[in-house]
Amino acid sequence: MSIDNIFSGRYTSQFEKYTSDQFIGRDGWIGFKTLTELAMLKKDNGRVYFGKNGTLFDATETVDEKQLISNAGFVLEYIKSVRKELPEVNDSVLLVPTASEIYPDLLPAFAPVPDQQAAVLKVKEAFGDDVALYNPTDLLKSSKGEYLYYRTDHHWTTNAAYIVYDGWARANGINPLIQADFDVTRLSDSFYGTLHSKANLFTIKPDSIMAFNFTQSVPVSADYGKDNISSSLYFEEYLDTKDKYSYFLGENRPLIEITTGTKNGKTLMLIQDSYAHCFIPFLTSHFENILVLDPRHLDTDYKSYAVENGVTDILILYNLPNFSNDKSLKRLIM
Repeated sequence: MSIDNIFSGRYTSQFEKYTSDQFIGRDGWIGFKTLTELAMLKKDNGRVYFGKNGTLFDATETVDEKQLISNAGFVLEYIKSVRKELPEVNDSVLLVPTASEIYPDLLPAFAPVPDQQAAVLKVKEAFGDDVALYNPTDLLKSSKGEYLYYRTDHHWTTNAAYIVYDGWARANGINPLIQADFDVTRLSDSFYGTLHSKANLFTIKPDSIMAFNFTQSVPVSADYGKDNISSSLYFEEYLDTKDKYSYFLGENRPLIEITTGTKNGKTLMLIQDSYAHCFIPFLTSHFENILVLDPRHLDTDYKSYAVENGVTDILILYNLPNFSNDKSLKRLIM
């Protein structure tokens, strides 16, 4: 509390947010409200759609077409500026659709969801032949019988990340690891994600968290900032919390600098949102250095950073709705 915060309205806004999250029995009341809405045959509660097979979808998911085109322009301008200093740099943009695009058959009838495929095509048109855009939509649709998205969370699963890694790598001249190179381990069967928190429906079954562990492990050293250096890309302590997806790379951080045992002189600059967190471990066999930057939390000179670190490859990885709504991508050209 301070005079400035009171007069600016920030204090009262934060206090209202705090009390809405902390009132006694909050989760129970949300669950009760959801049950009454289902009893009234409603297909959503304003925050999630109640899909088939106990699948929840984000009812607030949108594609901001104006911001989408602006962000495509920022990315295009940024990559062109880096090429002037690093003409041999390889670049790629990977925009991942969310569950509503891949599983429309599980949505309630007539649920108004954004057309993500149309949005990707607009980005492709904006890039022209100047930037390589990898669109995994058809690949994911062809694999929709597999466990691709959490039913209770907005993220994709590690299995989906592997499938797209395989396709993206082949499209970019990289020889991907095959599934036999991994031991797939079930870490938890009690994951309730962010979408479940918006419904808190006790009839929904929890999700499973899976890890792809290398049979021949690649050593890593990851600098997470603030003197936090680790030999792992995983945070097992999160498996005992609600936020189990943070097992992959931990919480959102502005910058993570990863050095691997893959001695090939290749440095990847990865500009990303949290969809990249379970994707990054697959990259450690292909790059000696992986520099992970999150524009939502990092304000820096992105071109100078790329040049100073001698990046050989740039990958921009977002889920499509996030990419279309992220107002921080302008930082790439500032």
